[in-house]
Amino acid sequence: MPRKVRRINPIYVSPDGGETVYEQLPNGDRILVEQSQRAKDEERAYEEEEMVGADAIELRRKYPTLQKAWDKYLTVWHLINGNQ
Repeated sequence: MPRKVRRINPIYVSPDGGETVYEQLPNGDRILVEQSQRAKDEERAYEEEEMVGADAIELRRKYPTLQKAWDKYLTVWHLINGNQ
């Protein structure tokens, strides 16, 4: 019967000053322990980055429905952001 390995003193690492915390395993792998909302927002922003730029503009030009949705998004963005 295999023995269970018990980590007595786990090692925790944070690459971003405490916003995201991982448990470092002996083999170098990491297990996510906790992530702040700010870190989650940064991760999502990175994923959404492709939605802006020249390629995105070209795509919106190619698909008018996408451009229409983008225009509505911009309108709502400016209404909310302008009132703060």
